[in-house]
Amino acid sequence: MPVILNRRVCVRVSRMVAVVAIAAVFAIGCSGKKTATEPVTPPLPDVAAGSQEDIIRSARAALERGEGLALQGQWIGARLAFDQAVDLLLSLTGGVQSSPEAQSLYDDLLATIHDTERAALNAQADDAAASEQAESAAVDELTSDALLADLSSDLNESVAASDSPEITYDIPIELNARVRSIIEMFQLRRRDWFQEALDRSGYYAPMIRRVFQEEGIPQDLIYLAMVESAFKSRAVSRAGARGIWQFIQGTGRAYGLRQNFWVDDRFNPEKATRAAARHLKDLYDDLGDWYLVMAAYNSGQRRVERAIRRTGSRDFWVHAKKRVLPRETRSYVPLIIAATVIGKNPESYGFVPSTTAPIEYDVVRLEYAVDLATAAKSAGVALDDMKFLNPELRRWVTPLDADSYPLRIPKGKAEEFRVALAEIPEAERVRFGTHVVRRGDTLSRIASRYGTTIDALTAANNISRRSLIHPGQVLTVPVPPGSGGERIRSVQRREAIAENGESVYVVQRGDTLGEISSAFRMSLQKLRALNGMAPRATRIYPGQTIIVTETAAASLSARRASPAPAPAPSGGATYTVRPGDTLGHIAEEQGVSIATLRRVNGFSNRRTRIYPGQELYLREGTTYAQADAGPTSYRIRSGDTLSRIARRFGVTIEDIRLWNNMSSDHIVAGERLTIRIASGTN
Repeated sequence: MPVILNRRVCVRVSRMVAVVAIAAVFAIGCSGKKTATEPVTPPLPDVAAGSQEDIIRSARAALERGEGLALQGQWIGARLAFDQAVDLLLSLTGGVQSSPEAQSLYDDLLATIHDTERAALNAQADDAAASEQAESAAVDELTSDALLADLSSDLNESVAASDSPEITYDIPIELNARVRSIIEMFQLRRRDWFQEALDRSGYYAPMIRRVFQEEGIPQDLIYLAMVESAFKSRAVSRAGARGIWQFIQGTGRAYGLRQNFWVDDRFNPEKATRAAARHLKDLYDDLGDWYLVMAAYNSGQRRVERAIRRTGSRDFWVHAKKRVLPRETRSYVPLIIAATVIGKNPESYGFVPSTTAPIEYDVVRLEYAVDLATAAKSAGVALDDMKFLNPELRRWVTPLDADSYPLRIPKGKAEEFRVALAEIPEAERVRFGTHVVRRGDTLSRIASRYGTTIDALTAANNISRRSLIHPGQVLTVPVPPGSGGERIRSVQRREAIAENGESVYVVQRGDTLGEISSAFRMSLQKLRALNGMAPRATRIYPGQTIIVTETAAASLSARRASPAPAPAPSGGATYTVRPGDTLGHIAEEQGVSIATLRRVNGFSNRRTRIYPGQELYLREGTTYAQADAGPTSYRIRSGDTLSRIARRFGVTIEDIRLWNNMSSDHIVAGERLTIRIASGTN
């Protein structure tokens, strides 16, 4: 039962609507990212007082203008047009309830403002987390004012397509002047664009046709995807639509497309195709005409139904001629018809049929999260290839909140992938950032700081939203290593290693004393005491060995109590820095100059900082091979690779693998490798 509003209530509602619309735009403006295509919209002119019919006609025109601007993602212009429509309707004698037409238009206006506000906020949220690989959507370019301005708008003399009698269509095809103008545009000004889109269709066409057949919709609707995205799986429109089929958030969710911190199924070609087929079928069940279905796919079912009520017709061309649909939609349907005509018979229009091979892949179900770089390496492919096969992944890693995730890998590489991945330690299959909790931190504040969400943060740490966190606690932050904030770093499982009968930890770049104490479950005070540090010491250096067990501390105390061996003579090739050493002390002890030490070790003239455990060269021309001739143990440093180590010692990667019984090239900083070198090798 319709609700009758008096004028006072209408004024109050209109003000609320205006505030909501302004709030949506304000939220986008405060995001710090302004839409590049948003024009500077001048104030809309006041409409002179006229008859009731003139006022309603002007309000409808303002509403349709706002709808068109909203379709293009121009939220400010849309809000101004909607505000004008509200003001016009409220100026009617007797208010919006003065006639059924005014009441219906006002109801449509309120619903449209609500939908636009939601779309604006969704676009803002999507843009905040959009992938760097996102590509512009074809529909934005093809329906731009500049591109279509000089095309014929004559909709008369509509005839059935008959360019090639042997070509059949499973949707009605009418070739009027408007459609022929667009065909000519594709042949001339947009020739390269169309050929590239046609070539790209080869990746997905067999899959789309299979899904369409299973869902019972016309095969020719595949060309709707050409106009929407040019078959780019990472396409993003100005209004926030995503993927090959350009779903907005709400419609995507309604058809089962998952959208969260980790995954956006609108970018998944097969899932999105299934959703698009079902959406198109639902629209046809309601509207009964494929041209109206296309129009509704672009501008929304409510707008098409309103156009049907206004014209009394279910003919799209009548709606286009009377301009009761947004300008973009009036161009959108002819674009699909033109693309279908060319796509079904490309040679007749000067194009080459697609020879692109369809995408083929195997699916491996992962029971744990895996870094995409690690997955690519395990499959023996480039990282970009892995991303191309899994475009729905919004992060650099498979979802942490999935018990079993179906990762797509190149066809025929499933077994190789499984074997290679199984050889990688679990802790190294994915890398995250960390955050050391400070006083006053909350999950919300930490999530905001690193551009993530509370749900992602709790999933990464296996905690709930209600879990208590405390200062000094180390949280895993689901962001790529090295991104955002001074406290984020690449995380490796901290493990003590055996060295000369001791259990120690080798400091990595980015480590802090507080993080090490937390990892080995001891207080800072105890850790400092074990390592003979000052009560407030915090400085540590990459490569430094930190005692992390009582046994190691006792062993070190015993060694310190015994007389130290005499330092190596100056004829030695290298020197290992001990606690308390300085460059001057080492130079004097080893019989070399400080200048020589700086030069052979690559130090600047002002550098004097060294740290315990560091290995220094003592002579000109020294190499690792000369310093450690014969079988030796080499401790892997941060940034090392097998090829770099092989070059350093003058051996081959195969030799290193053989000497260390290695099945892969994966190495971990802090571990040791056996290197066998003939005496005198350079």
